[in-house]
Order: sequence, then structure tokens, then C-alpha cells
Amino acid sequence: MKSGILFILAIMLTSLLQAKSEKLTIRIAEFPVYTPEDAPIYLTGNFNNWNPADSKYLLKKTAGSYWIKIDIWAIEKLEYKFTRGSWATVEKGINGEEIANRIWQKSANKWEIKAKIANWRDFVSEENEQPHSLTGNIIVQENFYLPQLDRYRTLRIYLPPDYDSSKNRYPVLYMHDGQNLFDKSTSYAGEWKIDETLEKHYNQHLKNGVIVVGIDNHSAKRLDEYSPWTNAEYKAGGEGDKYVEFIAETLKPWIDSHYRTKVEAEFTGIAGSSMGGLISLYAGARYPQLFSRLGIFSPAFWFSREEMLAYLTKYPLLKSSRVYIDVGTQEGDNLQQRDAYLNDARQMYEFLLKSGLDEKNIRLIISEGDGHNETAWAKRFPAAFLWLWQDF
Repeated sequence: MKSGILFILAIMLTSLLQAKSEKLTIRIAEFPVYTPEDAPIYLTGNFNNWNPADSKYLLKKTAGSYWIKIDIWAIEKLEYKFTRGSWATVEKGINGEEIANRIWQKSANKWEIKAKIANWRDFVSEENEQPHSLTGNIIVQENFYLPQLDRYRTLRIYLPPDYDSSKNRYPVLYMHDGQNLFDKSTSYAGEWKIDETLEKHYNQHLKNGVIVVGIDNHSAKRLDEYSPWTNAEYKAGGEGDKYVEFIAETLKPWIDSHYRTKVEAEFTGIAGSSMGGLISLYAGARYPQLFSRLGIFSPAFWFSREEMLAYLTKYPLLKSSRVYIDVGTQEGDNLQQRDAYLNDARQMYEFLLKSGLDEKNIRLIISEGDGHNETAWAKRFPAAFLWLWQDF
């Protein structure tokens, strides 16, 4: 009897070890001839929070060919792209267009991929780039200085339809990942269609519009800037405090002095997705006197969950804060990650309720079938916007 149990345990252990040693080989069969000879090529995707320069996913180069083997024992669906170390150097299509995420599924039972890269973003000429998809009055402010981080950034500022023809003052919504908000030609993962949504809202409801200030992310420092706390596994984070200081103490005063805004907290919001959701919630807690409307889309609380809860315990949101949280049922690349996204969103919702936030001022939306991408956030943004700003 004892030997039979040991035999079964041995089989189970062998199966587990085999599962945990499953490897997917990805080879780049073709790449642009103009690719710099010493260029590093990285794999980025839903397995590493879309970090474009993750040293753990640097492809090896052998005789002019690039390849990598990755553990996929816990991954059911892989979404990925190639970069040369930043989103400014992400791969593009044959005509210089944005391409959809590459996808591999374990159910296909395929253990080697041969990929072809048609173009790199930084080598695509303007005439070959995907056409702009801007709607309405959008101002691009380049080389805006972040003194807290000693860096420069592009701002994309959407103005309401009647801004130039009226003397009205407007609420302001600050948003992260600015290059993905308005224009498919500048996006690296699709656009939110914020401009189309707000133009439609204005025309249908005949209400005052909202100014949206999109802050481009830093192609290599996104994870660092979007969390005040360092994640040991990713070796990233830790600059979020300075990034939020920039928005609160440099950017907001500049916007308020250059545009006709309603400066009070009740008219000011901040929103973002994934890590952008995490840093938006932190901004609301760090500067409750400035930001009262928080849009938290598909938050990556897993990056610094305990630190965030501890911070909110010490510095709770004001009871008057208005908080929108959402999550899709297909976030992440495996069942464990999907559960983490769902459970973290629910946990934060319950935590904020228990901390004193009025139930009418917080909303949790669980969207069936939605993944972790701009398409899902674009779909959910209109209803989120209406709820966040329904009383203005």
C-alpha cells in the first residue's frame, strides 16, 4: 500500500516538474535590413507588464539571428511584441502601421514560433505612418520639463468644442499614457478614443466639456514612474512619488495658468489603466486637496498591493472623493493572474468602503470577457466618464 502511494506521488511530482519546465522558443526569422547590427531586441507582453526593456527577456543573437526560450508552464495565452528597448522602437507593420499584439495559446500545442518583423517605429517615415485619428481641438506640447525627475515629456491637451468661442472655465482630467489616448498613429497598443467620446458627449448632452491633459509615458521608465514603491521581482518602481509631485506641483499650476480651468479639487480628476490606475489612486490619496475624481481602470495593484493598502490606511481618501474602479474577467495571461486582477479590484473596493468612502461615491465594474488592453478601456471609458462627471 505504502509503495503504491509513493509510486503515485512520484508520478505526480514528475508531471509537475515537466509542466514547470515547459519552454516556448521564439525565433525572429526575418527583420528589417536596416536594423542596427548591435541592436538589442526584447520580448515584451502580458507576462512582464509590457516592460519594453526587460533584461530577462532580451533575445540572444547567434550568427545574425535572434531567439529566446521562455517558461510558459503557467501561461495559457501569451500576448507579445518586439522592441529594441523602448516603445519608441517597437515593431511596426509592413506599411509602418500599428500592428495588433502577437498571440500564442497553449491549446495550439505549438512550442516554437518563427516571427517576422517588418519595420521599427523609429525608422518609419512620417508619410508611411498610420494616419492620424485626432478629433476636435488637441494641442501637442512637446519637451515639457519635469523638474522633479529631470526629464522632458510630451503633453497632449484636449480642449472642449466651445473653448475658443466661449469664456467658460472647465473641469480638468489628467491622464497617463498620453500617446495612447487620442491618436492611433502615436499609440503603441491602440487608442482610448477619448477625443471621439468627449466630442460625442458634448454634442449629445450640450453640457460644458472637460479639458483632458494626457501625459506621455517615458518609454523606458514607465514602471518606475507609475509606482512610489519598488517591486523587487521587476526591479522597478520607486519614482512614483516624484511623478505625482510633478503633476500636482508643476503641471497643474501650469495648466491652470495657461487654460481656463476650474481649479478646485471637485473639478479635477486623474485617471489611468494598469500601472496608471495604481498611480492615479496614489495621487488621490497623496493630494486629496487637488484630485477628487479618480478613474482606476484594470489596476495593477499586484505591483505594490501591501504598500498601497498601508498608505491608504495612513492617508485615507476624503469621503467626498469619487472613485471608479473596473476590471475585465480576462485580464492577465493565466487563471492565477486573472484571479489576482479580479480579487485585487474587489478587495480595494471593499477596503475603500470600510475606510469611510460613501457608497454612492464609489463604483466597481467587472466587465465580462474584457482583457487588459486599450480596446477594453476605450469601450468602458464613456460610461466611466459619465459616472465620474455626472454632476458637473
